[in-house]
Amino acid sequence: MGARMKGERQQKDDPNKEERPFKYNTGDRTLGIEMSQSASVASAAAEFLAEGEPRKGKVNRDRTYSRRPGERQAFLVLRDGAGERSLQRAEPGVYPAGPCLIRGEEWLLAPEVATLYSSWMSCSDEEQAERILQRIYHRLRAAAADLLESADGVWAAVALLYTPELAARPARLAALQDAQLDALFAAALHSQRLGGDSRIDLLAPYPASLEEFAAQREFIEGVAEQTLGHAYAAACRIGALLAPDVGQAAAGEIARIADFLVLDGAAGEAAPGESAAEGFAQAAAGVLAAVRRVRPAAAVLAAGAPAAYALADLYEIGMSGIFCSAAQRTEALLRAACLTWIARQEHSDAAAGSWQ
Repeated sequence: MGARMKGERQQKDDPNKEERPFKYNTGDRTLGIEMSQSASVASAAAEFLAEGEPRKGKVNRDRTYSRRPGERQAFLVLRDGAGERSLQRAEPGVYPAGPCLIRGEEWLLAPEVATLYSSWMSCSDEEQAERILQRIYHRLRAAAADLLESADGVWAAVALLYTPELAARPARLAALQDAQLDALFAAALHSQRLGGDSRIDLLAPYPASLEEFAAQREFIEGVAEQTLGHAYAAACRIGALLAPDVGQAAAGEIARIADFLVLDGAAGEAAPGESAAEGFAQAAAGVLAAVRRVRPAAAVLAAGAPAAYALADLYEIGMSGIFCSAAQRTEALLRAACLTWIARQEHSDAAAGSWQ
């Protein structure tokens, strides 16, 4: 209860976290657009793609998932994963429309880290395991520094390390997540001292209840405050990475103290591809409805391959956007552009009809 009260006070007291609602017009989920409309669709697509491009803005640490009232709303199509990362940053003062999703497990795939991780997990000698963990920390810090120096470092949402193997060993999971956070925050502090402008938000992986998320949030905040100091730590947004089978009531409760939510279609994905999209969309609709009852303006995004395949349904129910792989992003952007164009046409027709 104390953690819940703390989280709710933070939501109320911090002016940078005021709720700025997303609002969407309902779009037709059918993308069979006649060729005679292709010029209009192309124009809408160009406008949509331009809207998602990095743009100039005031330098600040208050970049948010929500938009100010009065601004034209957009369905965000963001990148999931570090693949095909651009090493070159845009000119200073230019920011993306939203963050790139970085999954902590990706850092374990680097050959040197993978070898150390395997040795650490199998090591039964505590002193030796601690030495191996220190070596993992240094590799993770190098990976975090590379992230902050890249284009993705302008705004990234980093999920804490989580694997089924680690979940079965809670002490090891906590130790590795602590090392990851130490590495990430140390790299962020170094970048900040050198004049870098990076925003790193964190995602607590797969909490099943408010109590679990509150404990994860408190853990992240504690490491952040020890490493970065209170001011920087307070500016760090902490969200929840939810499994599709999370209870709807639990999702609503978690939304009370989470800064944003990501429903992860990659979690426990039984049937990859389009066959998983329908079930994922249904799960997303239930979770979104539960969250909106508690916080109507909450930022709720989806991730994983099923999210890209279910884009039309997610757009229609009012999700804030999706994270998708680089291979899927171009198609997803074009589909979102078509849906946006259809919604505008329907809105325009409805407005014209009201004057007749």
